[in-house]
Amino acid sequence: MGRAGNPQVLFYSLLLLTVGVAIQVITNPILLFVGMVLIGIGLGLSGGNVLLPSIIQEYFPKKSALLTGIYPAMMTLFSGIGTATVVPILKATNFSTTMMVFAVLTVLTLIVWGSAFKQFPQTNHQLESEEEAEGDFSVKNYRVTWLITLFFGIQSLLAYSLMTWMPKYWIDHGFVATTSGVLATFFQIFGIPMAIVTPMIAKRKPGMIGMALFSAIAVSVATFGMLFPTHSFFLNPLWSALSGMGTAVAFTLSIVFFQQKTVRFEQTAELSGTAQSAGYLLAAIGPIASGYLINQFHSWDMIFAIYLILSISLGFLGFGIIFSKKIGAES
Repeated sequence: MGRAGNPQVLFYSLLLLTVGVAIQVITNPILLFVGMVLIGIGLGLSGGNVLLPSIIQEYFPKKSALLTGIYPAMMTLFSGIGTATVVPILKATNFSTTMMVFAVLTVLTLIVWGSAFKQFPQTNHQLESEEEAEGDFSVKNYRVTWLITLFFGIQSLLAYSLMTWMPKYWIDHGFVATTSGVLATFFQIFGIPMAIVTPMIAKRKPGMIGMALFSAIAVSVATFGMLFPTHSFFLNPLWSALSGMGTAVAFTLSIVFFQQKTVRFEQTAELSGTAQSAGYLLAAIGPIASGYLINQFHSWDMIFAIYLILSISLGFLGFGIIFSKKIGAES
């Protein structure tokens, strides 16, 4: 990745993703499987959010705060648009047409990125550090890497679990499905502006401390509040908004940590890949484990008590990361 350059790796990953989506237009079982494999490889190689922190740090260091805020906000916005539109498109047309729509979008993305990265300034991708050149350097050898990985994993677990189960929570407590869906939209809507402002506030240590505290407190208040079900049309949107704001801040703060706790863009890419690959594995457990516990105990209390504990732990992990030395600076 360091030799090829992160922009090129992201381009080839998008190319695999595009081919994978396009293949699925043909509803053949074998091609569907091949397409899913290519999509998985493309997402695994790029992950967008895995390489972009490093690309921003390498090519746009003076605009890192602005760009680090914009891209997770756009991720949240367009994932919400995708979630909201895929079912209506599928119902109005068929599977092949739906995949064709998304194939066109991936082709457009590929064209835009291919045009953009060719205009990036040329950089020397050879490893400059003697330790890296000898193959001995690894971000995995640093304690802060695993603190960031745990922070990223917990915030992802909370975000995915809350997005998955909050609508069911409201339905079980007397709200109709439409109202539950509206309440759930507050989660994403209020997360977008927080994703934009977090990197700007977290440029310095006091800002990072404030954002870490805000994230932990916002999700803790929301999960604590949901331990006491109510039909209030003020409190339920508030819990949803606070959850979305808190998890958006935590996600964006993770990206800031990738950049702030490394000194070279190669380290940023490696730290980002390590934290996100392990973190998403942890996050994948959340919705499944939550569903199991809900069905097993027929109660929401245990789930939101666990979420509350995890929310509080974000604050402690955030402080541990903020007051840790940069990778390469620790003895």
